[in-house]
Amino acid sequence: MSGSADSSYKCTLPPDVLAKAKRELREDPDTRIFEVKTLRSRLEKVPGLKPRTDFNFLLAFLRARKFDQERTFQLLKNYYEIRRTEPEIFDDLKPSRIKHILDDGLFEILKERDSEGCKVVILRPGNWDPDRFPVAEIPRADFLLFSKLVEDEITQVNGIHFIINLEGMTMKHVSHFGPALAKKVMQILQDVVPLRLKRIDYVNEPTFFDIVFSIVKQFMKEKLTKRIVLNGSEFDKLHQSIKPIYLPTDLGGTQKPHKDQEVIKALLASESRFIEDMKFGFLNMSIKKDKNEVRNADAGIQGLGGSFKKLDI
Repeated sequence: MSGSADSSYKCTLPPDVLAKAKRELREDPDTRIFEVKTLRSRLEKVPGLKPRTDFNFLLAFLRARKFDQERTFQLLKNYYEIRRTEPEIFDDLKPSRIKHILDDGLFEILKERDSEGCKVVILRPGNWDPDRFPVAEIPRADFLLFSKLVEDEITQVNGIHFIINLEGMTMKHVSHFGPALAKKVMQILQDVVPLRLKRIDYVNEPTFFDIVFSIVKQFMKEKLTKRIVLNGSEFDKLHQSIKPIYLPTDLGGTQKPHKDQEVIKALLASESRFIEDMKFGFLNMSIKKDKNEVRNADAGIQGLGGSFKKLDI
């Protein structure tokens, strides 16, 4: 994938979302191609890294970090580094590997967006049967699902609204969810996938919720903790953001849960896209590196720092 097709990029954002991108993300259509080319040039100089360089892929990362070259470069470094250091999650990373998780109904993506235009993702951890598959497979599903969602340009700009319905969650579930896993999940959501996580609603929190939340909160950035809404068994605050006619019945809505499965089907149909994606990354990244090699690679990445600013072109 090269930069030869840069000029053929056609922005699919409607006028109101493009205006939002200009206002909130500092996106400038006149310098958009230059920003992508600058980022691509930096990535191609990282020792031992074979990065994806296609325009749309890099643009998603730029939008996630408001076109700040340094922060975007760090996000991409995280994206490839975690795939090297966490093989339990990222080896053989393709949708067919998580079909059983999707079939069990842990995730639902609503067809309608919330009042801010965010894509709405529902997680139902109570549907997870710890005897069927290990908890480490859930971060893999997180990564694949959110990676698919942020292919959409409107979602790149407006962000994602995450609803976590804890109905049916027991201490058996919690016993599998320790700090190490919480750290990986929050790292993926905050520092790896190029998404804007705009709101998190917890619903039907159990009596032991404080235990769960204390584990997760220590890995949340301050700005994200301010976007958390606790609903209990009442849905008034949630319904101010999403009309009940768009929500499933277990969230006080009128729709049958999992009525719309377009995104899930699209993800499962994207096997070849994710197989192709596995060709990119640090060379031999599935092989455990010795300390000297990792140190040298990191030094090469850190050495590519610098200050970038937009040019008038």
